[in-house]
Amino acid sequence: MEQIYQMEYRGLNLFDEISTVELAIDEEGQTIHIFDVGQVVSPIFNFDVSAYELSDGFYKMADILRHKRILTNQTGNERTLSEWLITNTAYFYIPQKRIKKYTQGSIIEIVDRTKEQSLFDVYVQRI
Repeated sequence: MEQIYQMEYRGLNLFDEISTVELAIDEEGQTIHIFDVGQVVSPIFNFDVSAYELSDGFYKMADILRHKRILTNQTGNERTLSEWLITNTAYFYIPQKRIKKYTQGSIIEIVDRTKEQSLFDVYVQRI
C-alpha cells in the first residue's frame, strides 16, 4: 500500500447537511478506504432483507470517481458503475469502532482487524 493518495468528498448526510468524507485510494490494490464520520456514504441496513446495502450517497460518490478514472485500469473502455464497483473493494471506517468491507457485491463487518491485511492504519487509529 505504498501508492495511497488521499482526497475529500462532500455530500449530504442523513440529516441533509453537507458533510465531508475522507478517502484514501490504493490504485494498485483497487481499494478505496472511506473515513465517514458524518454518515454520507456509509452502508445502510435494509431491514427487509436483514443485510447492509450501499447507500445512494455511496453510489453518487462512486460514479464521480469512476468518471474521473480513479480505480480504473485505463483500458479506454467505459465501464458501467456496476462493473466498476465489482472490480474494486471499499472499506468503510465508521464511528463506534466499526469497519465494514464491500467486496464483490456484498458487505461484511470486520470483526477481527488482525485478520484483515488491507486496512488503512491511519483510519483504524482514528476510530
